[in-house]
Amino acid sequence: VLIENATGKLRAMVGSRNYFEAKSGQVNGAWASRSAGSTFKPFTYLLALELGMTPATVIADVPTDFATSTGIFSPQNFDHRFAGPVSIRDALANSLNVPAVKALDQIGGAKVLQTRLRQCGLTTLNAEAAHYGLGLTIGNAEARLLELANAYATLARLGVHRPVRFLESDAGEPTRVFDAAHAWLLVDILADNRARA
Repeated sequence: VLIENATGKLRAMVGSRNYFEAKSGQVNGAWASRSAGSTFKPFTYLLALELGMTPATVIADVPTDFATSTGIFSPQNFDHRFAGPVSIRDALANSLNVPAVKALDQIGGAKVLQTRLRQCGLTTLNAEAAHYGLGLTIGNAEARLLELANAYATLARLGVHRPVRFLESDAGEPTRVFDAAHAWLLVDILADNRARA
């Protein structure tokens, strides 16, 4: 999926490797609902920035248990290790799960994130927020690639959402979803190669 950030115009979309493939060629993978993985973490941290945290805010990446209506939730990082105290900048740049879950808990939980993601055009988050819980930030929900790419274009536009324009004649009013200054900080983190190192 290739979206022109400034206008929201869809410039390219490849739905499958080969349209004529018998089993899945005519399935548009860019529109299919798939696991969001860690793609919601930036939005969690952006909300945390809006509520007063900074890229330098330290969150403890340590084993943590969260009580939920279905039992104890104990998130793990991908490598099953913990980094100790980390800044939001480093936690996001290294896609650490535990700090993202802690950040979501501190900003008010899944409902806050779900609401803002919907404002960014994600239409797949239809269950009650409690269904996703704090795991929403680390990928226990599905998203469509086309909608997710446009949500990231919202970040690139410093918090302004535009509907995807399939045709040149399509129109849609831009809406501010995130504070511009905080969106700029978030984009700076995503572009920080040193933090990922």
